[in-house]
Amino acid sequence: MKRVDYIKSVGMPRIIEVSEGARKKTRSSVEALGRSSVLMLTGKHVYKTAGKKTEERLGDLLAKTIFVAKPRVEEVRRIEFDIGFDEIDCVVGVGGGRVLDVAKVVAADIDAPFISIPSTVSHDGLASPVASFKEEGRPVSISTNPPAAVLADITVIRNSPIQLIRSGYGDLISNITAVKDWQLGKDLKDEEYNEVAASMALMPAQLLLREAENLDLKNPYHLELLAKGLVLSGVTISIVGNSRPVSGAEHKFSHALDYLGYGTGLHGEQVAIGTIIIEYLHEKAYGIGDWELIKKSLESIRAPTTAKEIGLAKTQVVEALEYAKKIRKKRYTILEDVDPTREDFEIALEKTRVA
Repeated sequence: MKRVDYIKSVGMPRIIEVSEGARKKTRSSVEALGRSSVLMLTGKHVYKTAGKKTEERLGDLLAKTIFVAKPRVEEVRRIEFDIGFDEIDCVVGVGGGRVLDVAKVVAADIDAPFISIPSTVSHDGLASPVASFKEEGRPVSISTNPPAAVLADITVIRNSPIQLIRSGYGDLISNITAVKDWQLGKDLKDEEYNEVAASMALMPAQLLLREAENLDLKNPYHLELLAKGLVLSGVTISIVGNSRPVSGAEHKFSHALDYLGYGTGLHGEQVAIGTIIIEYLHEKAYGIGDWELIKKSLESIRAPTTAKEIGLAKTQVVEALEYAKKIRKKRYTILEDVDPTREDFEIALEKTRVA
C-alpha cells in the first residue's frame, strides 16, 4: 500500500468520559480494549477514596495493585521489576499527576494500553502523551503514548484538595497566552499551525473566563468544564505532536522557576502567574489581550495571583523571566519577538501587581 505522508496519523484516547460516576466504566473500558490482565497503579491515600472500589469493579481482570511512591524513573524501574514476568496487558492509573505520569511510562515500556482515572485535575497531564518527572531537582519530560481511555469522575475530583483544582484552572487558562505565542510563530516564522488544535485549547479557557465573576470550581458544571478543558488540552498535544498549543512563554517562566529552584508554587499556580505577566506583555505590544480579566478570574477562585503567595520575591520573578528567554529558544514566543528588558519586566510586575 502506498504510504500517504501528507496526512498525519494521530494517537488519541479511544474512550473519554467526564461525568459523575465515570470511574464505574473501568471494567467495560478494559473489556472494550480487549484486555484481561490489569496492573493498577495508585497512591495509598487515593486507594481509600477511589482505588479500592476500582479494584472491586475490575474483579478477576485485576492481576496486581502497586502503590506509587514518587514520580521518578527509578520508581518506574521498581514497578517493572515488581511485575516481572506477569502477563500484564493493560495499566490502569488511579490518582493524581504523580500516579498518572508513572503509569504512562510503565504502560509505554511494556507496550500496554493505559487507562487514566484522575483523582484531581491539577494540570493537563490526565490525557496528554507526556510524563513529567523531576530528576535531581530539575523537570524532565518523557514522551509516552496517549491514554487509551480517560475516565474523569467528577464525584471523585470534587472531593480532592481545592488547591489542586485551582492549579488545574491555572494550567487551563495559560492556553490563552500559549496560543497567542503559537500564532506569533505561525505569522512571523512560518511555523506549522493547526487551527483545530488551537481552538480546542482555547475554547474551554474562554468559556470559563466568561464566568469570571461567578466562577466556582466546587460547582459541578464549572468543574466539569475544567476537567473537559484539561482533557482537550492533553488531546491537542497528541494532535500536534508536541505541547505547542498549551505551552508558551508562561510555561518557559514556570520552567525557569523550576530550574532555579525558586518558590513553592504548584505547576498550575506558576503558569497562572506567568499568564498574567505574559498577557500584559501581549496587550502592551500588540493591543490584544485582557490580563485584568485573567487575574480577576484567578482571584474569584482564590488562586494565587501574586509572587508572594507562592513564596517568590520580586527579584526572583525578574530573574526567572530573564532566564525564561534562554529556554527553548526555538519555540517562538513574545519573549523572542519583543525581547523584553529587565526594566520591561519590572514595569509589568508593577502594573499587574504581581510583585
